[in-house]
Amino acid sequence: MRNIFIVLKHEYLQRVRKKSFIIMTLLGPLLVGLFYGGIAYVSMSQMSSKAVQKVGVIDPANHLNQHIDSQSLFTFEFIQAPKLAQKALNDGQLDVLLSIDSLKRDSIQITSKSSLSITDKQSLSKIVSEQYFNNALYTLGLNQNQLDSLKPSIHIQDQLSNGKSSATEIKSGIGYMGAFIIYLFIFMYGVMIMKSVSDEKSNRIVEIIISAVKPFELMMGKILGVALVGLTQFIAWITLSGLLLTVLGIALGSSEIGHSATQSSQAIGDTILTQLSALNYPKIIFGFAAYFIGGYLLYASLFAAIGSAVDNDTETQQFMFPVSMPLIFGLVIAQVAVINNPNSDLAVWCSMIPFTSPVVMMVRLPFDIAWSEIILSLSCLLACFILIVWLAARIYRIGILSYGQKASYKQLFKWLMMKQ
Repeated sequence: MRNIFIVLKHEYLQRVRKKSFIIMTLLGPLLVGLFYGGIAYVSMSQMSSKAVQKVGVIDPANHLNQHIDSQSLFTFEFIQAPKLAQKALNDGQLDVLLSIDSLKRDSIQITSKSSLSITDKQSLSKIVSEQYFNNALYTLGLNQNQLDSLKPSIHIQDQLSNGKSSATEIKSGIGYMGAFIIYLFIFMYGVMIMKSVSDEKSNRIVEIIISAVKPFELMMGKILGVALVGLTQFIAWITLSGLLLTVLGIALGSSEIGHSATQSSQAIGDTILTQLSALNYPKIIFGFAAYFIGGYLLYASLFAAIGSAVDNDTETQQFMFPVSMPLIFGLVIAQVAVINNPNSDLAVWCSMIPFTSPVVMMVRLPFDIAWSEIILSLSCLLACFILIVWLAARIYRIGILSYGQKASYKQLFKWLMMKQ
C-alpha cells in the first residue's frame, strides 16, 4: 500500500506541475465557451445572411389558386408557360422551379441550378402542404381570420403525479452533458495512462522501477495518480466556470439588456428555474461521482494492460478499438434510446452492463431512477472492475518486461493463463 501511494504521489505531482496542465486548467472553460459560442455565432450568422430564394411555380391545373404567401426565405411567382419558367431559371432570374403535376397535385418536381439543402426541401414541402390545407378550408367558406383562430399557440406545462415539474428538457440536457464529460475524461486520461506505461517500457525505465515496486503496485499507483489529476482538473474547471458565469451574469444584469427583458424571456427564465428546482441534485451528484470514478478505473485498467503489452503506437491501435467500442456504443445509446425513452428495455439493460453503464446510467439519473437500480448497476460495475483489475494485472506483470515480440490476442491469453 505504501508503494502504491508513492507511485500515486509521483504521477500526480509530475503531471500537475507541467505548464501544459496549468495552462489547460486555466484556459479550459474559456476555450469551451469560445468553442460553443463560435458555433452559435456561425449558426445565427448563417441564418441571418441567407439570401431569399426566388421560386417559380408552374401550376397548370391551378391547384394552389395562383397564390402562396411569401416566406422569409422564399418568394413565389406563378408562371403559366413552362418554357418561360425554364428560361428564367437558366438566366438566373429564378433560383428554384417548382412544377405541380396537373393530374396529381401531390406530385411535385423541384428543379434548381445547384443542389438544395435538406432544410430548403423540407421548408418548401411544408409551405406547399400548408397552402393545400388552407385552400381546402377556403372551399368550406372560412376566411383568413378564421383560419388563424384554428391555429392557437399552446404552451404545455407538464408535471409528474407528485406535483413537481417533469423538467424533461433540463433532465435530458444535464444527463447527456454529464455522460459526455465521463466519456471524454475516460478516453483522455485512459490514453494518458497507456502512453505513460508504453513510454516507460520503451525507455527501459520500468526495469529499474520494477526492482523496487511490484508490477501491481505500479499499475494501481499510475491509475489512481492520473485519476486524481483528472479530478483536480475537473474541479478546477467547475469552479472557474462558475466564477465566469457569475461574472457574466452580473455584467449582463447591470446592462441595458438586462433591464429591457421582455415578458417572453422572463417566462422562459421562470420555466427553467421551475425545471431546475425539480431535479434531485443529491442523486445526480452522487451518481456522477460514482460513475465518473468507477468508469475511469474500469477502463484505465484495460488501457494500462494495453500499454504494458505493446512496444509501439502501431500495435496500440489494434487493441484500443475493441476496448473503446463499448464506451462509444454507450454514448450512441445515450443519444438515441435514453433521451427518447430513458426507461426502455435497451436503456435499462445498457445501464446495468458495466462497460456501458457509466455513460448510459448518467443520462438516466436526472429522470429520478430508483435507488435499487443505481445500487445494482454500481454493484455490477464494482464487481467487473475487480475482475478486470485482476486480469489486467496478470497481463501487466509479464507484458511490462516483454520486449521484441509482437503482441497478439493469443499472446495475451497465454499471459492470462500463465501461473504467476
